[in-house]
Amino acid sequence: MSETEKILRYCHECGVCCEQCEFLKQTGGTPKKLAEGFQAGDFHHTPHVPYSCNLCDLCEELCPERLNIGRMCLEARRQLIQNGIAPLPPHIYIKRELEWVTSDSFSLSLPHPSATTCERVFFPGCSLSGYSPSLVIKVYNYLLERLPNTGIILGCCGAPARELGDQSAFNQMLHKLKSTMRTMEVLEIILACPNCYYNLRQYASEFHSTSLYQAIMEVGLPHGTTQRRWTFSLHDPCKARWEQSLQQSVRALIRKMGYTIEEMEYSQHKTRCCGSGGTVFYVDFDLSKRIVRKRTEEASFDLLTYCSTCRETLAREKPTLHVLDLIFNPNWTKDRLRPPHKASTRRQNQALLKSLLANKRENLSLP
Repeated sequence: MSETEKILRYCHECGVCCEQCEFLKQTGGTPKKLAEGFQAGDFHHTPHVPYSCNLCDLCEELCPERLNIGRMCLEARRQLIQNGIAPLPPHIYIKRELEWVTSDSFSLSLPHPSATTCERVFFPGCSLSGYSPSLVIKVYNYLLERLPNTGIILGCCGAPARELGDQSAFNQMLHKLKSTMRTMEVLEIILACPNCYYNLRQYASEFHSTSLYQAIMEVGLPHGTTQRRWTFSLHDPCKARWEQSLQQSVRALIRKMGYTIEEMEYSQHKTRCCGSGGTVFYVDFDLSKRIVRKRTEEASFDLLTYCSTCRETLAREKPTLHVLDLIFNPNWTKDRLRPPHKASTRRQNQALLKSLLANKRENLSLP
């Protein structure tokens, strides 16, 4: 049974999800009314509607029947792709991004510097690589010190293609990543991005996926990690919603460094989207902006997160840091005020990271 059929059958129009979802407020209806329109094919005439959902899964968490509007919107997106109606014109930027992160300008696979294969690889993902090549290099040097025989792969897990509803492109990207890991004889993949963590645990279960934050807790913080008295409002990314071990390892790391956490009302399994989920930014900037503001207004302190996309999105409205900044960036008190990067800067950073790794295979330290 499709999610649309489930919603038509089981939605009691109680309004619980409507109270918290800016997307539903904008459509002015209940999930059942939306499903009735989707079943009638209305979204073919208004394709921006299914692309205006964050796919954040909060509706499922709140719904007494565990119904998921995002899953229904994703079904509609896939149908729009199959019928040649989507991608929509604004999605050209996502397509360009996908072409870039799968090109030789960024893609790279390196086993341990002294070997041709490796037991595990670090997969920073395209978002963290665009956010800070310096962080990626420092994290990888740290992993080489604590976990010998660790390689690194630069690439994309395919999340943007999946969120577009382009299942064919997503499968191709996932197949490429799996093939690379098999060639490198990888048994374990260490993931920095919650979106990558979600996708690989769901669709590449033959490999053992470990979050970077769980790995750091197991092997210990780097020597000389700076500790300061500071309180942060912690934002959990959407894709970490039901990953309790990931959530708790991040919190344990933060507290181990001596920082204090404000748990916002909507956190952990009830977390709200940062505003970029589901590629909403591209089809409805005003809706995305409202979602960002709604999230940042919950926070009493500077925001802290463990997703670089969330960091860049929330930084539009409020000082925000990535957890890795606290560990590996001594200038974080200044950088927490940095505005989000432009797309061109992210690409420059991704290309720089590949260059640093390719040219400094024997000495992976920044000059």
